[in-house]
This record gives sequence, structure tokens and C-alpha cells, in this order.
Amino acid sequence: MTQAETTRPSAETISQTEEVAAKVHEAVDRIAAQAERAEQQIRAAAEEVQQRLRASKSRVRETGERASGKVTHYVDEHPWASLGLAFGAGVILSALMRR
Repeated sequence: MTQAETTRPSAETISQTEEVAAKVHEAVDRIAAQAERAEQQIRAAAEEVQQRLRASKSRVRETGERASGKVTHYVDEHPWASLGLAFGAGVILSALMRR
């Protein structure tokens, strides 16, 4: 037997190699399908979170605008009391900052 004949794969080896390759391809296909489903779920969850954040941002903005309107109205109606409250808050904050 020559060197080329001894290193040439047999039909059985080729068949086994093809079988292993087919199984590997099947496994890769299953993994790809699972990864695609996972990606879709992640994208859906991210979209839901983004929608919730937009809604929360809108509610916070509305609440802040209402509070700002109430403060502005109070200051317009009671300027001296507002000045006193601001002064008192400044004194308290200053005392707390020194500690």
C-alpha cells in the first residue's frame, strides 16, 4: 500500500463525518431559532419599558407644571408670606449645611 492509500479517508469515515456535520448544522439551526425568539422577546420588553418611561415622563412633567402653577399663584396672592417662607427655608437650609 502506498502512502496516499493509507491517508485517504474510508467511505465509513466520510459517512460519519457527514453525519456529524449534519447534526452540527441542526444544532446551529436550533440555536439560531432560539436566539431569534429571545431577540424578539427582548425587543418587545424594551419597547414596553420605553413606552412606560414616556408615560412616566409625561406624568412627572404635568405634575411639575401643576405644582409650579400653584406656587406661582400663591406667590402672586401672598407676596410677603412667600418672602417670609423663603427666608425661613434659607435659614434652616443654611443651619443644616453648617453641620
